[in-house]
Formats: sequence, structure tokens, C-alpha cells
Amino acid sequence: MDSIVPELAGGFRDYLPKEMIPRQKMLEKIKEVFERFGFVPLDTPGIEKTDVLLGGEKESDKMLFRVRKATRSEEGMEDVGKDDLSLRFDLTVPLARVVAQYPNEIKKPFKRYQFGRVWRGERQQAGRFREFTQLDADIVGSADLLADAEIVALMDATMRAVGFGDGSFLIRVSNRKVLNGLAVYAGFPETLTPTVLRAIDKLGKSEWDAVAAELAGAVQLPTGAIEKLRTFVEVCQAPTFVLDDARRLLASSPQAEEGIRELAEIAACLNAFGVPPDAWKIDLSVARGLGYYTGTVFETTLTALPNIGSVISGGRYDGLVARFGAQPVPATGTSVGVDRLFVAMRELGMIIEQSLTAKVIVLNFAPEARKVCAKVTGELRRVGIATDLYLGNEGNFKGQLAYAVAQEYLIVVIIGKDEVARQVAQVKDLARRTQEEVPLELVEGAVERLIGV
Repeated sequence: MDSIVPELAGGFRDYLPKEMIPRQKMLEKIKEVFERFGFVPLDTPGIEKTDVLLGGEKESDKMLFRVRKATRSEEGMEDVGKDDLSLRFDLTVPLARVVAQYPNEIKKPFKRYQFGRVWRGERQQAGRFREFTQLDADIVGSADLLADAEIVALMDATMRAVGFGDGSFLIRVSNRKVLNGLAVYAGFPETLTPTVLRAIDKLGKSEWDAVAAELAGAVQLPTGAIEKLRTFVEVCQAPTFVLDDARRLLASSPQAEEGIRELAEIAACLNAFGVPPDAWKIDLSVARGLGYYTGTVFETTLTALPNIGSVISGGRYDGLVARFGAQPVPATGTSVGVDRLFVAMRELGMIIEQSLTAKVIVLNFAPEARKVCAKVTGELRRVGIATDLYLGNEGNFKGQLAYAVAQEYLIVVIIGKDEVARQVAQVKDLARRTQEEVPLELVEGAVERLIGV
């Protein structure tokens, strides 16, 4: 057989143990925060019906990875499956499907979190992959603006749990009702609102001139409308901006006024939750690209790496569940871009690579000591000490010790023929470069003392 080149497709990546171990620790910290806030776990398939994922949003079609289901008939001809299937591009649409499908089993308000991989057929760029992991938290069945504020409080707690401190991140909060009112204010057709908002949403990565060029070219807005949008952006991004500035500017739009009232209420709730004022701000240039957001939207950027994009984002999507023929169900939530966040943390020096989950290894170089080594290993594991037993090809003490040093174990337990005869073990601390001999029944205590259990 011809040899196959072992390489990944573009936009995908492997996580080797030295990255996977700290990555899992990061995820465990995030899940702990979610459960502390009262969210419960949920899981759904990676493949959904395409019409479920699209939900009438043709714009989302370009990001889908289609799944071709085929079987071979008795005649040897391919029979393509009837279902049109695709890989999920987020975890929110499957959640809406679950809520609509199980109205009796899902009691509302329903606070769920979900961890899973998603796939998007997008161009690869820094911090963005075609396959990536999301960790979502959503509150379904509550129209209370306190729910939106709780999601922002959750985002703040999540960032702090993984190691970000004051001033290292910013949660920007906006409202689609305010942004949907821009058509009335600037004087362009409401049908162009989604396209205009997608252009404005690029302001975190692009300067105004680039956005204005897109509005004039691709969107074909008149100069007067673009100038009004520029005034809106300048007012909202001014250091002294307050919601009253937006209220005066958008006075002609009742929808914008409703959104401004909601933002004011959320701000009051965030203060009540005790979210530090420097961790969030009202920023009406945040539009969020997905079309199903109906109210509050929010995204988190890193002070030191603004160009990497949002690492935690979300918003209110009150109309999504109703697409499945169900009654309107209010919902709000957020999604952690796990892979992008991990890339950012590694770039900032916050990730300590680790190749091992065990701190201790029991060497296994003497045939006479094999069962004793296995017994000691089992005893250490039963008391909660992560322990390896050497199972490699090195048959002598020197080779196994060299392996333990190279792999950076903290503690080495040495039991050879002589130790078995005297019912003792040598416990070697590689970090401190010390070694002590202890009776076999005291190995557990010696190891616990050295690793600080």
C-alpha cells in the first residue's frame, strides 16, 4: 500500500497532551463557575437536520459543513439518504430545537450549559478554526432583564476563574433594538439593517473608513446615511458617553428608545450583582453577526489582544424557539470560544504546558519486584495520588530513571530485588534531589508529604 501523508486539513488542529491537560483544567474551571450559577448540563448530537440549523436564515448556509449519507444497495448503486444533514455550527440552535421538542420534560426557566465541538466552513485565521469547541450557558424561559444581567455576571466570573484580572478584559454590552432603530434615524430601508449591522460589527477590528467604504460600496448607502451612522458611532464611542446621549440622538425611533431603557435596567442589575464597573461598558457599536438576536447582545475582548476578537459572546434571542412551531419562548445566553480563548491565554503566557497527569511513577525493573510494584501503585491510586507504573521497554534501573527525569515526574518510587528482600522502598524527590528509604507500608505517607497532599 502507498504510504499516506499524516497531515491535518486546513482549519483543524490536534491537541497533544502538553496542551490538552491545561486545556481541560481551563474547562473544569469554567464548568465549576457555570454550576455555581445554577446551570445544569445538556448534550445534543453533532449532526442536525439542515433545515433545523438554518431556521430560515439563508445567510447561515455558507458556514455549514454538509453531511452526505450514502449506502450501497444490493445492485451496487449508491442510495443517498433522504435526510439533509449538516454539522452544527453552534450549540444555541440545537438548544432551541430541544426546548421545542420536549415541552413537558423541560421545565422553565431552564438554565443549561453545554460543552461540544462545532464546525464552520469559514476562512482560517488567527484564533479561528473550522472545527472548534464551545462551552455555552443559556437561560430559556425568562424575559426578565435580570437574566441578561446574570449572563454578563457569569461572563465576568468565568474570565476571572481562568486567570484574567481587573483591566485585562472588557465585556461590551449593546442592544439590537437600539441598532435596529438606526434605519429610522439614518434614513435607509429597514431591509438593509442586517447588512448594515454586520458592517458596523467590524469596528472592533477595522477603522471607520473601512466600514464606511463597505457601507458605500457593497451596501450602497447614500452619503447622508453613512454620515449619520458615523455620528452615531462617534457619540457612542466617546469617553463621556452615557445612554442619554443615545436617547437624544435616536429620539425618532421608539424601538431604539425601548432598547435604551433595557440597557439602563441591565446596568442597574449589574451594579446590584456586584460586577466591577471596569469589567463592562455599554457599547452600541456591538451588533453581533447572527440574525437571531432580538435584544441585549454582549461580547468580551481582551485588553492585551484586541485583534483576536471576542472570546465570550452572546445575547438575547427571544424568537429562536418559535421557529420550530412552538410558542414564543424568551431566551438569553453566552458562548465561550474555548479554542480562541486558549490560544489567547497561551500567547499571554497564562498556559503552563504539562505532559503528565500523574506526579508519581513507580519504577519496574526487577522481575522479583513486579507484584510488589503493582501493589504499591494500586495503594497510592486508592488514596487519590495520581501514579504511573513503568510499562516501557527499558529493562534496567538507569534507563527507567532517565525516562522519569525526562518526563518530569515529581516523585519516583524505586523497588528492586534488594528492597523486596528488606520490605522497603526508595522514595526519590526529583525536584529537591533527595531520596529516603521507607518501609513499604509507609510509602503512601512519604509520597503524600513530598507532594503536599
